[in-house]
Amino acid sequence: DIEKICATEISMFGSAPFEHYTFMTMATGNSYGGLEHPNSTSLITPRDDLPKADEPEEPSKDYQRFLGLCSHEYFHSWLVKFIRPENFADYDLNKEGYTSLLWIFEGFTSYYDDLILLRSGVIKQESYLELLKAQIDRYLQNPGRFVQTVAESSFDAWVKFYRQDENSNNAGTSYYNKGCLVALCLDLGLRLRGSSLDALMRKLYENTQNGIQVNERTIYDLCEQLTGDKWIEQINYLINTTDELPLEQLLPEFGLSYSLKNDKSLPFGLKLADKAEGVVVQTVRRDGVGSKAGLSAHDIIIAIDGLKATTKLIEKYAKQQGNYSLLAFRRDELMQFEVQGGSTDLTTVELKVDNQAKIETWLNV
Repeated sequence: DIEKICATEISMFGSAPFEHYTFMTMATGNSYGGLEHPNSTSLITPRDDLPKADEPEEPSKDYQRFLGLCSHEYFHSWLVKFIRPENFADYDLNKEGYTSLLWIFEGFTSYYDDLILLRSGVIKQESYLELLKAQIDRYLQNPGRFVQTVAESSFDAWVKFYRQDENSNNAGTSYYNKGCLVALCLDLGLRLRGSSLDALMRKLYENTQNGIQVNERTIYDLCEQLTGDKWIEQINYLINTTDELPLEQLLPEFGLSYSLKNDKSLPFGLKLADKAEGVVVQTVRRDGVGSKAGLSAHDIIIAIDGLKATTKLIEKYAKQQGNYSLLAFRRDELMQFEVQGGSTDLTTVELKVDNQAKIETWLNV
């Protein structure tokens, strides 16, 4: 499977910036991640994600996750280790390095890691669309996307993205997740104009072979070269605003219907967990009634409407109209909150193939 993935990525770029490549993998209980090097990667993965002796012909979801990690880190040999931000070409390891371009380097890689699984024949189209749906759902359920642009997320990586806390989902967006969907939008937009993100990636590779690295203007200029159109407005919309990405407009152009559902919700906008000491508030959605009432992460709810609190009871009250008194400990202080009934919807997307011929022009399968 990994051999197919590697061959597909090399085929897309036309050549590889290395002579040999090594995957170094440590299997653990539940750790996950990878670090790219010029001709190798260091991976850490849950044991359950490794292939089983009786692994089905199409990889299980666990094994797909491991293959996606391999695909992602291998892609970085081109996009990160060879093709770099201009100011990273001569990197000073004695200080932090800032760039607003991680939406390209991690976002584009996150777009291709799953797409390569499909193009290589390792997974089928249905599985790929499930992976794409998961990316879109993650984006839709991130209220921080209305607060921080993906370019800002890139620049703030040192101080925000790698210092996650219980409020991170409210305060920011992920250049991996939103960057992946920006790449999708660019790919579809380029294809509507007779080109593709594949062609843009090959241009980046060619430029780097000629000593030209990536700066703030590069993607704008390459899109114009490939299509003859100005892309300033379109790209600025994708990376420098917090407006919704145009997925609903673009995906149907390639045979994929896009509809939103709200079949899940958070009671009072709270993510909760039952503990011996009470119901612990794990996170508070900024757009929920719990936030408006003043509840915070780590509060321990002990009663609602005069009754001992449980997650199930709180969910019941959240579905009803009315105002309720809620008692909670914040550290060692007992506090009272007045909260209105209401839940925060967790929006999900439904993707359906309407035109197989059109979708194949995008997926290249």
